Amino acid sequence: MTQEKAKKRGRPAKLLQVAELHDFVEYLLEKHPRTDLQNQVIDDLQAEDFNFEMLSEAQQILVREALKPYREHIKLKTLFDQLSTFPEPTEYETKFIELFKSYKNQELGNSELNILKTMFTRYQRFKAQELQMKDLELYLTQIQKKDEGKKRKADNQRKFELGGAVIAAFKKMNKKIPEDVSQVTNLIIGNDNFCEKISQTDLYQKVCKHEDIYSKKVELFIKVLDGFTTYKYGDQKLFEYEVEKQKRENTK
Repeated sequence: MTQEKAKKRGRPAKLLQVAELHDFVEYLLEKHPRTDLQNQVIDDLQAEDFNFEMLSEAQQILVREALKPYREHIKLKTLFDQLSTFPEPTEYETKFIELFKSYKNQELGNSELNILKTMFTRYQRFKAQELQMKDLELYLTQIQKKDEGKKRKADNQRKFELGGAVIAAFKKMNKKIPEDVSQVTNLIIGNDNFCEKISQTDLYQKVCKHEDIYSKKVELFIKVLDGFTTYKYGDQKLFEYEVEKQKRENTK
């Protein structure tokens, strides 16, 4: 009788384990790319129909090792699901939600992932009344300072790269960079405005239908423009007539 009761008590735990292993494999199958260890664990569990006891000792060790990050993931996801239901989450809770979304989309680096895990641990300690709200707020302030520092660094790096790109462009065009930096800005804006107006002309749009590559479109467009200089309107060249006509209309 005692043995039968023991067996009955043991079965639910085994079922839970099988259910967890099923979910674990589903989780791994959604990961791209997967490690060799993860692929091996998937094969081993599927081969034994997710029966952990049927695995060899070596296979069980591999499964236990692979389960660690999964169980950590489940803890993070559980808290995320809970916080997502809050109508007015705190700033700390909002930050955790944002980080978890980035983590879910595989957008977090190692440092950000460590922050997410630390936020989880501290929040759990807060719920267990081992930490106070001010402790969470202090850590959040530290995170925000780090984020601001990273943003400034990224902005500075971007400016450096853009400056290098401008220098490289002038060098490639074999042109001297103006001493007055504002002239560089005006040159870029002026060229962009000019190209934008050209692209909106009927002539350019009709030329575009004959070529797919941008450089080919420009080359053909220039040739068509040059071709117009060979046509005449009476005794006058057509382009000269059109220039005078447009000037007259602009002065009206």
